[in-house]
Amino acid sequence: MKNKLDNLFSLLNEDKFQKRLKKFNIFVAVISIVYIGVLFNSSKEEITNIAVINFFEIILLMIIYFIVGLTWVKFSTKNTQENKKNIFFDWAYSNIGKYFPGGVGLITIRLNQDGNQDKSKRILFGLFEEQFLVPILSLPVLLIGMLFLDKDYIYFGLVLLQFGVVYLFKFIYFFNKKIKEISILNFSNYLTVTILSTNFLTFFIFFNLGYENFLNQGIYYLIASYVGLLFVGIPAGIGIREAIFIFLLGTEDLISEEILSLIYIRMLYLIVDSIYGLTGFIHKTRK
Repeated sequence: MKNKLDNLFSLLNEDKFQKRLKKFNIFVAVISIVYIGVLFNSSKEEITNIAVINFFEIILLMIIYFIVGLTWVKFSTKNTQENKKNIFFDWAYSNIGKYFPGGVGLITIRLNQDGNQDKSKRILFGLFEEQFLVPILSLPVLLIGMLFLDKDYIYFGLVLLQFGVVYLFKFIYFFNKKIKEISILNFSNYLTVTILSTNFLTFFIFFNLGYENFLNQGIYYLIASYVGLLFVGIPAGIGIREAIFIFLLGTEDLISEEILSLIYIRMLYLIVDSIYGLTGFIHKTRK
């Protein structure tokens, strides 16, 4: 079994295969762009009811994405001398790949990033951790936080609890020395900052949308988002997080403001994914 896996990783790293993968990823990008266009078009009536997209929220989300990309670069280049700029743009490119049916685009674009002959094994493990670590680390904090929403110390408590959960999990997780050598949790500070920034940006968005109970709405949405990450194969988790959010609200009849809120947040992420994805696509195809 081990020999078969080694042969597979060797095949993935061959120059011939990587060149074919690069061509395939152009197809992935085109399909993803079309799919994003369809999403915008299918929501055009609701979008017209949204007064304006908050530019400051887009900037904040782009900064969070940058930290995520920086974390991936540090993870990918640990103990190597790879071109960090190229790997960052490869990561940016992969953001558009998540909209390819089945989520295949995200994997194929990452596998085609710059790197040495041992990159595939690290990339695949990193993708696995990226998909599941954030929900595992975030959900306990949010679920506990729901019990203290009316307390003055809720924000400080969420920050303290998040760092505590990350370091406790890391301590247990790293009992496995092989995992410790290649885990993205070696950059746990970046990961924790990303989680907290995403959480507080979500609270900020619901606050700007005019909700008095913006903290409740934000936590429900975040729980829905992180649970949605566990559904592998759904393009960018579309539909899953919204369905879970509705379930957590405990109502079958959503008012128009809540529907618009879901669409608004989805549009924010589509815009930022498109900006990073197209920038990475242009950089990759010009090389």
